[in-house]
Amino acid sequence: MSPKSALDLCPRGRLTPRGWAAVLAVALWGFAGPGPALAQQSPLSLSGPGGETNIVADRMQQVGGDSDLLLATGNVEITRGGNRLVADRVEINRATGEAVAQGKAVFFDGQDRLVGERIDFNLNTGTGVVYKGSTFVPPYYRLSADRMDRLGEGVYSVRQGIFTTCEGDDPAWSFRLGSAQADLEDLITGTDTSFLVKGFPVIPWVPFFAASIGRVRKSGFLFPEFGSNSRYGFLARTPYYWAINDSQDLTFALDVYTKRGIGADLDYRYILSRDTRGQLTAFGFNERFLNSAQSEGLPENRGYVKFQHIWQATPSLSFKLDSNVTSDDNIYKTYAVTTADRVRQIAETNAFVTQRWNSFNLVGRVYWYQDLTQTRAVELQRAPEIKLTSLRQPLPGVPGLLYEGQASFVNFVREVGSAGVRADFHPRLYMPVPVAGLFTVTPYAGGRLTFYNREVVGQAVSLGPVSATPVSIEATKNTDRLRQQIEGGLLVDARASRVYTLDGAGGISALEHVIEPRANFLEIRGLNQKANPQWEPGGGPTSRIDPGYEARTGIDAVNKANEVTYSLTNRLNARTTSGPNELPVRWEMARMTVSQTFNFLPVGTQFKDLLAEALVQPNEHLRFRADARYNVYDLGLRDANADISAVFRDFSANVGPRFNEQQGFRFIQAGGTVRLSRFVDAKVKSAWDVTAGRATEVRGGLDIHFDCWAITTEYVYRYGQDSEFRFSVNLLGIGQASTSAGGLGF
Repeated sequence: MSPKSALDLCPRGRLTPRGWAAVLAVALWGFAGPGPALAQQSPLSLSGPGGETNIVADRMQQVGGDSDLLLATGNVEITRGGNRLVADRVEINRATGEAVAQGKAVFFDGQDRLVGERIDFNLNTGTGVVYKGSTFVPPYYRLSADRMDRLGEGVYSVRQGIFTTCEGDDPAWSFRLGSAQADLEDLITGTDTSFLVKGFPVIPWVPFFAASIGRVRKSGFLFPEFGSNSRYGFLARTPYYWAINDSQDLTFALDVYTKRGIGADLDYRYILSRDTRGQLTAFGFNERFLNSAQSEGLPENRGYVKFQHIWQATPSLSFKLDSNVTSDDNIYKTYAVTTADRVRQIAETNAFVTQRWNSFNLVGRVYWYQDLTQTRAVELQRAPEIKLTSLRQPLPGVPGLLYEGQASFVNFVREVGSAGVRADFHPRLYMPVPVAGLFTVTPYAGGRLTFYNREVVGQAVSLGPVSATPVSIEATKNTDRLRQQIEGGLLVDARASRVYTLDGAGGISALEHVIEPRANFLEIRGLNQKANPQWEPGGGPTSRIDPGYEARTGIDAVNKANEVTYSLTNRLNARTTSGPNELPVRWEMARMTVSQTFNFLPVGTQFKDLLAEALVQPNEHLRFRADARYNVYDLGLRDANADISAVFRDFSANVGPRFNEQQGFRFIQAGGTVRLSRFVDAKVKSAWDVTAGRATEVRGGLDIHFDCWAITTEYVYRYGQDSEFRFSVNLLGIGQASTSAGGLGF
């Protein structure tokens, strides 16, 4: 009992019998104690080689009359530089600087916090030992050991330790360390290690262990991936993550198929500045386990490279490179994991330089590609292509008159087939005239000059090597030609809208219905419109709604024309209700567009294909999109695509048909994910061939995830090709390149 508490027993300043007893007890405690009190509830400062040390405690006194031995008890706090020791009882030798802390002992080593049954700390040298200690390194690393010797700031030598990222006394997984060294700001490395699951040694002995526990990215091995393939045998993928610096990293993996060979892949990422970034992905494989019959004449060393680079040099000047190069046409079919890559038909390389002004755009481009469906070198490359575009804008000095234009130059390069140079100049003038506020009539006129250095004289067949497939090509001769065209037309468009108030029904306050009819009459006449190379003939109408004649045909196919393209667009725009301090959300709830072209010329079909597009998005969970092309001359539906998706908290699904009559495929793609429980998610994806009545590919798997570990499984079945199973284990914070720390090594 303190003197203050004794005085509290004195009514009106006089001691009661209980008060006198309390004072006597305090006096006897002072005589019977180990030594006289040096300071009571007052800080004590000690100076030494390690700097000044401040001690605060409820009681501090000398031990056994020795002036160098000090006992501090009750809420003891010792501060030395960036270190702090907190305990119930601390014995301090002021001569040697040794401090022994017991009873709720906690040592704060900078930002790190260590708890132990006993902590020895030398105030002069800064070294010490934590017995039966444990520490937590944010965001989730936990280390405990029988003994942790402090070697320096945040650096410890560990004996008989346990390392995990799981919470609780019985972690789901852990590494048992015979001996280790831990830098709490960087890395932990250990020897004589074992991997435990719920305390059971699944891997009894691992010679070497390393894991990054710092607050920055670190290099190291990631957890391997295992599986089996019906054609390629067992597979194993062992990745290594290299944190090169703050702006670059690289993941390299060794891939082994027991029936095929050994390969490697890498993924290099960099951000050089806010405006410059890129990524390099490469895959290479040596098919040393295959015999000549199995390889089917393919090279033994195969692979592909993808490289993307973006540089925004100035707000108006940018450089972009997107390159895809392969060793052979079948590399994606053999080794690609995703369906989209396996059915890839071309490998493209695009290099762009773009300069923008207020009303003009200048684009320089090199386009080089590899046709993965053709054994002959029929690819038509563009090296270079230069295009200057003038946006529609007022013509100076002529009120109400607008102009736009486009000029381009392309050097076409091809090994098999015709190639050459084309230069094109295409200006236009527009005069929009509003009519009574109901619609707008825009007459327009323009001209076109197109230069070619080749003239088509007929068709030929390129035979090539004996084993090659014959290819039909244009037969041309060296002749300079100038196609001269004039064009004129009339564009009529209108917009009508009406707003419907719903007063919050379904969370919607208002709907706006918009109707946009449009018609474009076009007439083209010219000279030298025949015998020009068809380097860019265009693919005819597509599912994309675009009434432009050139967009449908391509520059080279622009010819005599007399037609009208008409379209009708219906839009439904929605606005949500808004609460206090909230802004309403506006979005396009539905859109439907129908378009068709009618040809007035008495050649070919007069009615072109009917095009339609639809979009329905009633809320954030549901979305429907579709497009189709229909031939009105008994050919029926030519192509159609649709996507229906539903996204909720515990469930998501999507389904969509892919139909193209000319290419001869009819597919339905579907996929979904569902949360089976708090810890398990299931996923499935399938591509169904409607014509053959079978699935061409089915993927399914489970993601089993807990607080500190996860298992990912996937099974892939490809009809007529192979089936594959992949399995990987992920431990939280260990071997995850995407987290703040990554890298596990054995």
